[in-house]
Amino acid sequence: MKSNTKWQLSGTSAALYESYLVPTIFVPWAEQLLDRALPQTGESILDVACGTGIVARMVKDKVGKNGRVVGVDLNGGMLEVARAISSASNIDIEWLEADVGNVPIADNSFDIAFCQQGLQFFPDKVGALKEIRRLLRPDGRCVICVAQELEKNPLMQSQVTAISKHIGEEASGAIRAVCALSGGEAIKNLFLKAGFHDVEWETVSLTLSHDNGLEFITNGIASTPVAELIAEWSGEARNALIEDVLDGFGDYYDGNALHFPHVSSVVTARSV
Repeated sequence: MKSNTKWQLSGTSAALYESYLVPTIFVPWAEQLLDRALPQTGESILDVACGTGIVARMVKDKVGKNGRVVGVDLNGGMLEVARAISSASNIDIEWLEADVGNVPIADNSFDIAFCQQGLQFFPDKVGALKEIRRLLRPDGRCVICVAQELEKNPLMQSQVTAISKHIGEEASGAIRAVCALSGGEAIKNLFLKAGFHDVEWETVSLTLSHDNGLEFITNGIASTPVAELIAEWSGEARNALIEDVLDGFGDYYDGNALHFPHVSSVVTARSV
């Protein structure tokens, strides 16, 4: 069995990712990143591993019509959703399908680079950070967040445990990968090796919530690479998996709503 650890989503999975995971998980974290970067009117922004584009859309409100926003992702399916949303809302954002290690944009093009829950998936992390630094102007800002250990994150831990039980440990690789780069000091060292300065990191814990835990987990599983592995399952088998995920939350699930901690390292750095 081959597991997808790169979160290459398309079609229904990418749309469900935007509908369920983005509002509950990625909007709160995007707010944290924007609060630290303090984007200004007219600045140029790069959103690396942008997914369906929530950081790009939120920062566009900050930089205004004269500000440039570019979202870069390797996943064409996620960018398809991003383009559809920005087009429907008449939001001027450039969407670029490219590898973060080789972005076809000129040096010194951006004031700020964001990367939300993406660095852990890059095969060459230092190389990707060097490319981001190349794209930043002198004294440019970079702000990222990366999930910490599974043990601190019941959303990922409960899924890994249930998927390993029902499908096999290899199948949980995509979820494990979310928490595969958990040490703040290790991330800081990656930034320093890439030539960044003024690198700082902190542990941030947010309490995330969804009023309907069953709905959130059902659609959340369908928003991950695991969806293709269970596509042909019976309703009974799928429900057993989802019940075990919910049970894994313990007291964070009250039988209806979910209220759970989501813990990440947030890193800020300057290009020179």
